[in-house]
Amino acid sequence: MSDEQFTKGHVITLMITSLIGVGFGTGWWFSAATALAGPAAVVLGVVIAVCLVGWVLRVGRSGRQLPPGGGRADSPFGKTYGIAVLLMVVGIFAGSRLLTLVELPQAIPAWVLFVVGAHFAPFARLFGSTRFLWLAAALCGTGVLAVVLGVAGLAAAWRLVPGFGGAAVLWTTVVAGLLDGQSRVQSLLRATPANVDVRFASPISSPVSGRHSGR
Repeated sequence: MSDEQFTKGHVITLMITSLIGVGFGTGWWFSAATALAGPAAVVLGVVIAVCLVGWVLRVGRSGRQLPPGGGRADSPFGKTYGIAVLLMVVGIFAGSRLLTLVELPQAIPAWVLFVVGAHFAPFARLFGSTRFLWLAAALCGTGVLAVVLGVAGLAAAWRLVPGFGGAAVLWTTVVAGLLDGQSRVQSLLRATPANVDVRFASPISSPVSGRHSGR
């Protein structure tokens, strides 16, 4: 991770990746919650998602007083990011199709979560944060756990483990990024311009990366 001044661009990147994490985490949560009887799990998921979105907006507002960020060329959402996402989509559809053909449709959620996790690995370098490696490992591990439990005879695990597990991992990573970003913003607002020198961190990792601009 390279040293550079933390700016509005970093806060914007933090907000974008955090909202992506919240959104996909919510999708995973609902995929499992709808399999349960009663609305409690669904309501809980909505509450968590709304609270996280509110936190993201709060961090964004607090960063309005920071200096402006870099230009479009500094954005981490470039070619490497696009290739990783494209490979993820291809992997998801190809694997899901194959699992359907071999009559193992119950394994599709675990496969999707595994592929989603794997696509985060190259982001560690792209965003300048090893937190993406933890995210990739945690999501892939959750997918493998679902398969192990499902094969062992726990039929509900095929859907519940990827759903609730994937949501928990994504939301936890978002929280870690927001805590880090919020701390950096507050430190900068208390500091004098001459003393401002922080590292770029990414949201779904740490506030943002060495290359930024404003997943």
